[in-house]
Amino acid sequence: MHFQTLKWSDLSDADRGAWDAFRAATPGLYSPYFDRGWFDAVSAARGDLRVVRGSRDGRAVAFLPYHPSPIGLARPGGANFCDWHGFVSEPGLAIDAGTALACAAPAFRFDAAPQGDAGFGGLGGSESFSHVVDLADGFEAYARPPGGRAAPKAVANFRRAMRKLEADGRSVTVTVEDHDDAPLRDLMRLKSQQYRASGHPDALSWDWSRRLIDALPVSRDGGFGRVLSTLWIDGVFAAGHLGLRSGPVIHHWLPAFERDFSHYAPGHLLAVEIAKAAPDQGVTTMDLGPGDYVWKREFANSQAPLVSGIAYAASIQGAVAVAANRSTSKLAALGKLGQLPQRAFGKLERSLTAVAPSPS
Repeated sequence: MHFQTLKWSDLSDADRGAWDAFRAATPGLYSPYFDRGWFDAVSAARGDLRVVRGSRDGRAVAFLPYHPSPIGLARPGGANFCDWHGFVSEPGLAIDAGTALACAAPAFRFDAAPQGDAGFGGLGGSESFSHVVDLADGFEAYARPPGGRAAPKAVANFRRAMRKLEADGRSVTVTVEDHDDAPLRDLMRLKSQQYRASGHPDALSWDWSRRLIDALPVSRDGGFGRVLSTLWIDGVFAAGHLGLRSGPVIHHWLPAFERDFSHYAPGHLLAVEIAKAAPDQGVTTMDLGPGDYVWKREFANSQAPLVSGIAYAASIQGAVAVAANRSTSKLAALGKLGQLPQRAFGKLERSLTAVAPSPS
């Protein structure tokens, strides 16, 4: 297999057709983060989206989108905003990730690749999972599972909160597909406040993240794009969610709520309302993403296995990266002082995610 690195925008029509065919034939690539539309938006937001293209006899058989880094550790296309990533390849293909990366970067950090990923799945990284709401049999089957199984706790919490709203004389309005710009701005404002309050960098203050949201198309008729949902209490914006949709799947992406209404848990209310409306809109899966949060455990009724780790290129640069990682890991095991190099590298890596060249 021959590997080369291209700009995302340089993929041919035949390459794009192959991508779509591989994804359609691989159930593990169901996430909207594997839709070409996601990478088209990322490419429109920042000028450094590259893709490793694997080919046989001149025909594309594998792709891996990534962002190069001055520190040699490549990141997935759209990081830190993509929950799923990995190779998109011909079904049944086995890929040597090290060989693929030799033309691209010394190392590649993957945080949430499908367990069956053709290149990363067999590297023995850490295992986790994405929380999933399976709505294939409709919302009622989800809310009242057959066979005497317990309903997800989120449903009981939803009913309790709705009773409280009614008792307080409050009116609730939900718009599952809101095309107004004003609530989108409200959502971004609240999400930025949430980032800062939690001590995390405000990822929505980055120039490229704003360009990304602007570049995402609005989902129409189940096609790829963003879906804004809003919940209002007495006519006041209380919660919003910006999701990503691709066909029958919607990914829970950017939620936020107004803290003045926190005693009603408006974000949870909105999530259940989105699930209630989903089957009628052709959605059978709500992917809540990785992260073992209580609310996700209470909401999900299924899981999708993931793997994470670092893949190293089969090159001199890759060997240097392996040696450097081993050295910092050994130092970190010695105690707090030994952890300083590892922490400094992590801080540098995180700071670089905020910076990206503008698209040409």
